[in-house]
Amino acid sequence: MTKQVDYLVVGAGATAMAFVDAVFHESDATFAIVDRRDAPGGHWNDAYPFVSLHQPASCYGVASRPLGTGRLDETGYNRGLESLASGIDVASHFHGFMRDTLAPSGRVDYYPMTNYEGEGDFVSLLSGQRHHVDATVVVDATLLETRIPLTHSRSFTVGDEVVCVAPNDLPRLAPSFEHYAVLGGGKTGLDAVLWLLSRHVAPERITWVIPRDPWMINRALFQPGLDAFRRVTGAFAAAQAEAAAGADTLDDLGERLEAGGVWLRLDPNVWPTMQHCASITVHELEQARRIDDVVRLGRVTSIERDRLVLEHGERPVTTRTLFVDCTASALENAVGGGVPVFGPGYIALQMIRLCQPTFSGALIGHIEVAVTDDADKQALTSAVPMPDTVAGWANAWGISTTNERAWLRHPAVRPWLATCRLNPAAAWSHISADDKAARTLLDRVGAHTQLATENLRRLTTNQPVGPRQASTFPSGPPA
Repeated sequence: MTKQVDYLVVGAGATAMAFVDAVFHESDATFAIVDRRDAPGGHWNDAYPFVSLHQPASCYGVASRPLGTGRLDETGYNRGLESLASGIDVASHFHGFMRDTLAPSGRVDYYPMTNYEGEGDFVSLLSGQRHHVDATVVVDATLLETRIPLTHSRSFTVGDEVVCVAPNDLPRLAPSFEHYAVLGGGKTGLDAVLWLLSRHVAPERITWVIPRDPWMINRALFQPGLDAFRRVTGAFAAAQAEAAAGADTLDDLGERLEAGGVWLRLDPNVWPTMQHCASITVHELEQARRIDDVVRLGRVTSIERDRLVLEHGERPVTTRTLFVDCTASALENAVGGGVPVFGPGYIALQMIRLCQPTFSGALIGHIEVAVTDDADKQALTSAVPMPDTVAGWANAWGISTTNERAWLRHPAVRPWLATCRLNPAAAWSHISADDKAARTLLDRVGAHTQLATENLRRLTTNQPVGPRQASTFPSGPPA
């Protein structure tokens, strides 16, 4: 007998769970969830042991279930900011949501270790048992699939005598080696370097291969709550809007954001060309700058017994070096600009706010339930591509900001923004007229946002967003 459901959700990663949570709690809909992994939470099930969120835990996950303590860290690299959830915390968050909320409800059929074949058909990866469901809406959650070091395919070759591992194996194997070569300049590479330094490995025992230097976002910019807005977030948000409004070129944009303390870079003498939304604290930056042996010769092409070969040169290595592969490309599929989020009989989950996938999933779920007009749904959900360069960030920030203006004008969306725990700006709507200092900061943000959006459109016109997508900056709904 064919199963009938309202939503067939393909994928059970973080964004999919945030979407299901919103629709589940705002309707009486039924679901079938199909996923190739054994547990919900996507890549968090395969994360390295020392990973943590790079954003406050209170703004991640499913909206109905708390994550993190909400307290400020008093020690460590993140001190002074809201504590970060560990990878174990995040995986447990999604596991618990399935176990405690979805599974007992009678409204959700969950099919782990199962491959979706299309047209409502899927098959168990273990037993080969086949299933079919008829769904009113098919929800594609695969566009935000995350590439991670443990499961990605390397783009370089490794000699037989070379030990090159994902960061998952770093704590286990590190004691057996004298030197460490961290490959990759993104979030994972930074995590690996900081883990080694936090375990008192001398900086001279670490080589860091950075094909492209990244701009990184000061984590103080992403802190929820009114206290944080008054203390740090408001000033950074105002500086970001003002920089985006006043920049003459994309390089000038980077300079202005750096001068405002919004963006940070590893080496003040090296101009970054990458922007992947990785966040960092000033204390982490101080630690990362302790590494002197930074190799900037492009991507790795091969690792041999006695040499590391890169695009633009090579370096000698010893057999006592442990290579840590941090080169996975993360959200390489999240390019946006192709498939609309809402279409006839389908929903393609994508980011609709810059670098906030679970917030985006939850808001798409809310819009699915609360907004009935198809044109409104489209106007509220322009896909925001994952940036790769400064041009890509400018393009994505403009789309994201255009979306946000549309949300704030929509009567079914604005109240949700003010109450959803996944929205780091929720507290902004509660700033009273008597709070003069906070109101001044909020007015600065508002005064420059429209100008910033128009200016970034100008700066990104006819400029490449990065190797994955040309600029698709839309005009968006009228302001």
